[in-house]
Amino acid sequence: MGADARLFLFDYEIYRSEVLPAFLRLMRDSSIDTWLMELHRLHTDGLGIDECLARHSVSLAPVDILKHCTYLDPDLAVRAVRSDPQSLYDCGWETRACRSADCSVREQCPFHFVEEPQQTITVDYLLRLFQMAVADRCLGPGQFLGRSIDCFFYWKTLDELGVAPADPIHLLLQQLGRRGFLIGYAFAVGTDGIHGWLQPDEVKQLAERLFALDLPEYECSFAAMEKFQNVRNIVEDRVVGLDFQWPVYHDPSGSFERLSLSFVRTVCNIAAREGKGVLWGNDLLAFTRTA
Repeated sequence: MGADARLFLFDYEIYRSEVLPAFLRLMRDSSIDTWLMELHRLHTDGLGIDECLARHSVSLAPVDILKHCTYLDPDLAVRAVRSDPQSLYDCGWETRACRSADCSVREQCPFHFVEEPQQTITVDYLLRLFQMAVADRCLGPGQFLGRSIDCFFYWKTLDELGVAPADPIHLLLQQLGRRGFLIGYAFAVGTDGIHGWLQPDEVKQLAERLFALDLPEYECSFAAMEKFQNVRNIVEDRVVGLDFQWPVYHDPSGSFERLSLSFVRTVCNIAAREGKGVLWGNDLLAFTRTA
């Protein structure tokens, strides 16, 4: 099936002031803000989260996750992936879940791995609620980057462009692709969900570094990026006006990989001008106000 990867303008201030506190309150004392409840009802079957969980005989155990968690930072971003992050494409919950042996609240924390079907239901609801909240409240326009890709899609291109392994580009792209490793990705195996994000100051750093590379040049706007799109037959790879149409981005003068990386540069530049962050998400459009 696959998932469309997009880079969105990300209102980091709203994330910090509205979305993150609401999500933490829900986990700490099962208190759900009115806007968050309405959003949950809109994208589910009309029931509240407690009602949904009760149907499966499960509930949220109150936990002050930031007080105890060493896996996540204060933004709920993963501090460091345990193994080679490039090898974790398409991994499932068993790989992403916390496995701390000395956490004092691991029995209450839904993100600590246990082999119980009831826990997977709770985790699934929380991850989807987080995605809904971030997409609805924090995301602006986004640009298609590729089909079912993650941040490591660019590693070969960076090598071809002579970018050293120690260049900040690698770390910034990894943060963009792995900060959501625990609570951003969808529960099931796949590439759906929030892969990660960059704060406004990090966006400026990435844009500056990418402008030093030999990437396609065009006007810095979403409209200019859309001009690289055409519709092709995904079965026979030829332009048609019939079935099997799919939007394809193509740069006649270079590879799609370089074009896609230039899209990252352009979105970062737009975000920097507006004082925004950026967020990498796969198949998030259904939850955004701009869908």
